[in-house]
Amino acid sequence: MSDRTRRHTDAVARCVTAIVDVLIDESRPDLPAPERGLVADYVRATLASMPDYFRIGFRALALAFDVAALPAHGQRFSRLGAAERQAHLAAWRRSRIGFRRSMIAFYTTFACYGLYSLPATGNSAQAARIAA
Repeated sequence: MSDRTRRHTDAVARCVTAIVDVLIDESRPDLPAPERGLVADYVRATLASMPDYFRIGFRALALAFDVAALPAHGQRFSRLGAAERQAHLAAWRRSRIGFRRSMIAFYTTFACYGLYSLPATGNSAQAARIAA
């Protein structure tokens, strides 16, 4: 893997993780970091397992979403604070542009699948994987 490809992969992973984090905060703000990581891993794995013609599009959308925060917030989405992330995601969620709403719906759906597939235990160490 070239350095350029690795940088883009890392940027997509950071953006997807940030999106999932905002989505988790909407329903389970008290979820511990290990479980948040499992949900983010699940969403990233879902994205990675898509056929090329879908995966490339969703990766491009994630990068576009990440840099679209620059004009309004001065930083990429993945580097924003929680309030700015929530505002940016909400703007895309209620956008009049269909692909923006669809992208947020995609990540919301898979974040919910990952979140509600976590084992329902009080001990976070037992949540070794997401059963999807």
